[in-house]
Amino acid sequence: MKKRSLDVKTIVFSYLIFLAGWIIWSKTNKLISINEYIDWGIGLLVHIIWWPLFAIVLIKRYNDNLTVSLEEMLFTKPKLKLLIPLLAFALVYNIGVYFLDSDGFRLEMKVYDFIVTVLTVGFFEEIVFRGWFQNAISRFTGNRIGNLLASFLFLFIHYPSWISHGYGIIAIITNSIILYGLSLLFGWTFRKNRSIWPGVIFHSFWDLLSFIM
Repeated sequence: MKKRSLDVKTIVFSYLIFLAGWIIWSKTNKLISINEYIDWGIGLLVHIIWWPLFAIVLIKRYNDNLTVSLEEMLFTKPKLKLLIPLLAFALVYNIGVYFLDSDGFRLEMKVYDFIVTVLTVGFFEEIVFRGWFQNAISRFTGNRIGNLLASFLFLFIHYPSWISHGYGIIAIITNSIILYGLSLLFGWTFRKNRSIWPGVIFHSFWDLLSFIM
C-alpha cells in the first residue's frame, strides 16, 4: 500500500466516517433483529470487521507519520510495573462501587457478553482510539494534548449507544466523567509503554469487573 503524508483533514474525515458508521449500526441493529444468537453473531462480526480493520488500514497507510508504528505498538512487551498498579486500581475502584451500590454479582454473563465485552472490545477500542486517533493527533499536538483530544473522541462515540438505551442526563454526565478519566489512563499507558497491550489488558479487566459487579 502506498504511504501517504498525514494531515489533520485525514484525521477529522476518518473520525466522521467512523462515527457515521457507528451511529448507523446503533440505530439499525435492533431493526434487523432475527433471534438472539444470530443477532450476537452479526454484532460480533461488525465489531471484528469494522473497528480493527478500520484502524489497521489507516495505521498501515500513515505508519511513517505516526508517533508509534504499528509494529512497535503490537510487539512491544507490556511493562508490568506500569500494568499491575492499573489493575489494582481497577479492582479497588470496582469493589468500592460494588459495596456502595450493590445489587449482587451479575454472574449470569452469557458467552457472547464475555467474548464481546471482555475479550474483544478492549482490543478493538484501543487499536482505534489509541493506535490510530491518539497516535495520529499526537503527530501535530504532542502526546499530552493528543491524549486529551483522543479521549474526547472516545467519549463522544459512546453517546449514540447511551441515547439509544434511554440514558438520562444525570447518567450521561456521570458516565462521561468516569469514561473520560478512564480514557486518559488508557492513553497514558499507550504513551508510556508505546504499546497498546497494557491499555487492552487494563481496559478488558475494567470491563469485566464493571460487568459482574
